[in-house]
Amino acid sequence: MLPKSNRSRALAAGGFLAALVLVFGVVQARGGGTGIAPLPDGEKQPKAVSFSDKAMWDERKLGMSGVAGVELRGDVAIVAGDVDLGEGRLAVVDVRTGAPRWTLGAGASLRGGGGAVAHHGHGHRAEHLRSVTGNPAVYGEGDDWSVLVQYTVGARGRETEMGVAALSGKDGTVRWKHALVRPRAGDRGDDEREKKMRLLAADARVVLASVEAKESIDPKTVALDAATGRKLWEHEGGWAYRFAGDLVLGETRGERPQPARWGQERKGTDVFALDVRTGEKRWDLSEAFESSHLEAVAGGTAAVRVREWKPGRTYVDRRTVLLDTATGRDTAAGKPAKGGEAVKTDRLYDCADDGRALIACGGSDGRLVTFRSGAGAEPFATEKPPFDEETLPHVRMVWQDRIFVYASAGGGRPARRAVVDRAANRIGAAPPGEVAALSEQAAAFRVPREGATSSTPTGLVVHAAAVGAEPSEPSGPGKPTLKPPRIDAAPLWTGHSAGTLASVPAPESKPAKDTGLVSVQGISLAGDAIVYGGRDAEDDDLDKQVVADAATGKVRWSIREGASLSGGAEVNFLDMPHIVDVGGEWLSFVEYSGPGDQEGVAALSLKDGSVRWKKRTNGGNGYAILKAADDKTFAVRVSKPDASEGGDEMVVYATGTRKELWRKRGVEPESVGAGLVLAAERGPVEDGRRERRDLIAYGASDGERRWRLGDRYREPELLHDEGGRTIVVGAADGGAVLDRATGRELARTYTPLARCDGDGDALIVCQGGPDTQGGDPGMRAVTIQTRDGSTKINDLLETGFLTRYGAIGDLFVALRPATTGAGAKPERFLLLDGEGRLVSDDLPGRPRAIGGGFAVLTPSKIVHRFGGGVASFSVHRVRG
Repeated sequence: MLPKSNRSRALAAGGFLAALVLVFGVVQARGGGTGIAPLPDGEKQPKAVSFSDKAMWDERKLGMSGVAGVELRGDVAIVAGDVDLGEGRLAVVDVRTGAPRWTLGAGASLRGGGGAVAHHGHGHRAEHLRSVTGNPAVYGEGDDWSVLVQYTVGARGRETEMGVAALSGKDGTVRWKHALVRPRAGDRGDDEREKKMRLLAADARVVLASVEAKESIDPKTVALDAATGRKLWEHEGGWAYRFAGDLVLGETRGERPQPARWGQERKGTDVFALDVRTGEKRWDLSEAFESSHLEAVAGGTAAVRVREWKPGRTYVDRRTVLLDTATGRDTAAGKPAKGGEAVKTDRLYDCADDGRALIACGGSDGRLVTFRSGAGAEPFATEKPPFDEETLPHVRMVWQDRIFVYASAGGGRPARRAVVDRAANRIGAAPPGEVAALSEQAAAFRVPREGATSSTPTGLVVHAAAVGAEPSEPSGPGKPTLKPPRIDAAPLWTGHSAGTLASVPAPESKPAKDTGLVSVQGISLAGDAIVYGGRDAEDDDLDKQVVADAATGKVRWSIREGASLSGGAEVNFLDMPHIVDVGGEWLSFVEYSGPGDQEGVAALSLKDGSVRWKKRTNGGNGYAILKAADDKTFAVRVSKPDASEGGDEMVVYATGTRKELWRKRGVEPESVGAGLVLAAERGPVEDGRRERRDLIAYGASDGERRWRLGDRYREPELLHDEGGRTIVVGAADGGAVLDRATGRELARTYTPLARCDGDGDALIVCQGGPDTQGGDPGMRAVTIQTRDGSTKINDLLETGFLTRYGAIGDLFVALRPATTGAGAKPERFLLLDGEGRLVSDDLPGRPRAIGGGFAVLTPSKIVHRFGGGVASFSVHRVRG
C-alpha cells in the first residue's frame, strides 16, 4: 500500500498528484551560444573517455553467434550469449584478449555442483545465464565476486530440481546452490511442472530470483542470502529487481507478462518497494495511478512512468515522475525552482541511471533532463539539446557523470551517437557503437550482424578505453611463426573407394587407384609405405588392410579377415591396426584365431606381408584382444565369460621375445610406451554406462604400480598417449595434462575434453565442449602445447565455427565448412598454430598424415556407413 500521506494527496480534491508532473519544475542551464554551457551547482565537467580505433576482440572470439549481455569487472569481461542453434554460453574472459578463463555452456555440468547442470530450457538460450536486465548477474567486490546461473538436476523434460547457483568468478566452482522448483508429481501435482524461474538481481546482501507459473501468472520474488544461498524471504505478486539503499523496488505483473526483452512498459502494473532484509512492503503506487512502470533508480530516487486519468479527459495520460524511494512521494512537489526561471516540460523518455546517484532522461524538446539524488537536488534541464530541438535524444547509459545518447536515423540523417555531460556539452569523440558496458579499461559495444532480427542477440565488439588519456591500441593476436609445409597441389596418386572411380574428374583419372574398400576408415604413413583399411568391397562384413607404396600407390600386399596365416591360423580382427617400427622394420600387428579356440597376435612385415612371428595369447573359453603395442611391449585384454574366473585380465608381453612379462586382473590396457603400461579400472555397467573408476600406470617390465589417478580425478579417462612426455586425461569435471612418467599434473582445464589428436608433445588438439560425444553446438578445439618445460592449454572458443580438428607436428588442422545463401563461401582446409592463428587456408584437402616427404589428404565428405569413413584420399609430395 502507498503510505497514508501519499494516498491522501492522491485522492484530494484538485488531485495534487495530478498536477505533480504535468508541469515539471526544472532548472535551466544559463550561458548558451556555442560555448561550453555551465553545469549545475558548480560541478566540474568529467574528463573525456577515449576508445581505441581497433577492436580488441568481438563475439566471434568467444564462438558466439550473438551476445545477450556483458559485464566488465576489472581485467575480465563476463559475457552471456548464444552459439549456433541457440545454445547458451557464459564466458569469463580476459578483457584485452578475449581469452577464456572459464566458460559454462547450457546443459554443461556445474563444477562442484553434485550433478547439477546449467539450465538449458527451451532453445538452449542465454537468458538462463543472465539477469532480467540483460546482463550477467554478478555481485561481490575485488577478486572475490560471484556470478549467478540457473541450474537443473535430472534429464531434460524430467527435471527433479531447478534453482539458482552462485559460481566463483575465479574458476566457476559452485559456492552455493538453492532449489526453487521441484517439477515432479507429488503433493503439489502437475502445476509444479509448469513453473519457471528468472534471475532478477543481486548485490552483496541478497540474491533475487522469481518463481512463476505458466504465462508468468502469480510471480513470486524469492530473496536468498548472497553469502550462503539461505532463503531470507519471499514476496507474492511481483518482481523485485532494483536496489535502492535498504529497499528493493519492483513491479507487479499487470495485464500481460514481462516479455523476453525485459523492461517494456505494460498496462496495469504497479511499482512497489520492499525492505531488502525482511521483504516487508514499504509502499506501492496501486492507489495513486492507473498504472506505473519502473524506468530508472539511483540513490534515493526512482524515475517512474505512470498512466493516470485527468479530470475532463477521456483518455489516459502518460508521464514520468521522480519519486523518493524511501516514501514513494514525488521529489519535486512543492519545491521552488533553484537558480533561475524554470523550464516546463511534461514529457520525459528513455530514462537511465548510473545505479548510484544520477538519472538522465530525454525530453520531448530535444534536450536532456538529469537529476542527481541528494538533499536539496532538483531536476536540471539542459539549455541546448545534444543533437537538435527536433531530435529526441535516447539515453543509453549513464556512467560516472557521462551520458551516452543516441539519435535514431531519419530525415535523411544517419544514426548519431554522442557522450555528453549534464549540460549536454560533448565530452570526447562519439563512441563507435551502442555502448553495452564500460569500465576504465574497456568498452563493449553492440553492433548489428547480418541476418540478425529484433528478437536475436546482437554482435559485440570490445575496444580499449581510457579516461582523460588515449588508450593503447590493441596489438592483435600477432602472426604465427610457423610456416606451412610446401604440399604440391597436384597429387602423386589418389585412392578411391570401390564404385567411385567413374566420378573422378578427368585430370585425376590417370593416377586414381581403386582401394577395394567400401570406404577408407583408417590411414597412416609408415616410412615409404601407406597403410589404409576399412570394409572390404567384395564382402562388407569383413575388414581389409592394404599396404601400398607411398610414391606410386602400387599395392604391396593386402589382407582381410579370415585370411590364412599358415599353421591353421586365420586373421581375426583388423579394425584397429597397430603399426610398429621394430628394429628398423615396420610391422603390422594383427589378431588371429586357430585350432582349439586358440587366439594370438601375429606380426606382418609391411614390405611383403610375410609373417615375422606369431604369439598365442589365449586358449579355451573366452577371447583376447590386442589393445596396445610398441617396439618393446604389447598388451592384450583377455575376457572370460565365467565371472568366477575373475573377469577381464590384462596380459603384457615383450615384443622382441614374445615372453609373457606379467598379468593383472580387473584392469584393461589402454596404451604402452616409454617403459609404462597405462590401464583402466572400470566399474559395473549401470544404465547402459560403465563407470571409469581409475587410470593406473604400471612398469612395463615388472608390472609394479607407478601411479594412479582415481584418488585425484573423478572418472579419469585416457584421451591421448603417444608415448612421449605427456598424456591427456579427461575427467568428470574437465581434463588434465600429466607427466607420463610420474602422473604429476602439468596443466588443468575445466572444459570437458574428448577425441584428442596429435603425434607428439609439441601440439595436441582435443575436442572440447559441454556435450563432446554428441557433437552439439558448444564444441570447439582445445589445444595443448608443451615446450621449454611448460605446458599451456588454449580453449579456442572461436573454433566452434570450424570442424574436423586434428594435429600434425606443431600444426593444428581444421575445416571451415561451406556457407550458403548471400555471400556463400566454399569450404576451406586450414592450418593454424596452437594459439588458433591462421597459417594457411589454401590446402587441397585435410592433412591426415605428413612424413617422409609425403602428405596424405582426405576430402571433407564423410561416408556414413559402418561408423563412417571417407570415399577417397590423395597422396602429395611435400617439398623441403
